[in-house]
Amino acid sequence: MKILNVENVSFSYSEKETVLKDINLTIEKGSFTAIIGCNGSGKSTLAKHFNAILLPKSGAVYVKGIDTRDEKRLFEIRSAAGMVFQNPDNQMVAAIAEDEVAFAAENLGLERNEIRRRVDESLRAVGMEEYALESPAHMSGGQKQRIAVAAALAMEPECLILDESTAMLDPQGRAELMQTIKKLNRENNITVILITHYMDEAVQADRVIVIDGGEIVTDGTPRAVFEDVEKIRSLGLDVPQAAELAHELGLTGVLTADECVNAVDKLLGGAGR
Repeated sequence: MKILNVENVSFSYSEKETVLKDINLTIEKGSFTAIIGCNGSGKSTLAKHFNAILLPKSGAVYVKGIDTRDEKRLFEIRSAAGMVFQNPDNQMVAAIAEDEVAFAAENLGLERNEIRRRVDESLRAVGMEEYALESPAHMSGGQKQRIAVAAALAMEPECLILDESTAMLDPQGRAELMQTIKKLNRENNITVILITHYMDEAVQADRVIVIDGGEIVTDGTPRAVFEDVEKIRSLGLDVPQAAELAHELGLTGVLTADECVNAVDKLLGGAGR
């Protein structure tokens, strides 16, 4: 079942430069898709079309079959496709974590008991229930970003869009947020679209879409996308460290660190055992 359809979408901020050029893609419900590209490639601009922050100059975007240009259904669109941005500090409106999570749900006009249920479940889903009464101002970047994810979850979206949400985090914070994202996708069947410039995050998705110059240039499984090391490099992108090492050693079919260790071990005739 498709949750998102992008049909022949083009977009420009000015007449001089087209940022997106005739983009076509579909996102299946329950999938985990990573979108990568160098700075200025158009990946974040595309992400903002997924919940009507931006509207196409030509073509159309449909969320659960709803045209994002339908202003009367804007709230419905954004309830279905929640978005988390790069800087958690820019998203916080409340002094206490549970109030932050409750904010969006309160705007739905829900009863107090339903808001309480959503807040508790959302905080539990991201592993932050123990911090419900804490101030986000005193939290680490990773904790703040998980609160931002919980706030989006309180809307009970079917799709969660993360626009470089790990960019400002340290390695531990990135790992915590990625663990949370994968858990939500796997256990809650939430569709995840991750915009990232970290290749080690992209390999954890089911599908990787590469954008360059406002166009989709590669679309496939992480293994299929990253095995073409030279193409990825030509687009100004890095490749996962394991895949790069394997490429230098002339090994094929290697994507993860464990696969790299096993491949090198075999290359050495099992001498590492």
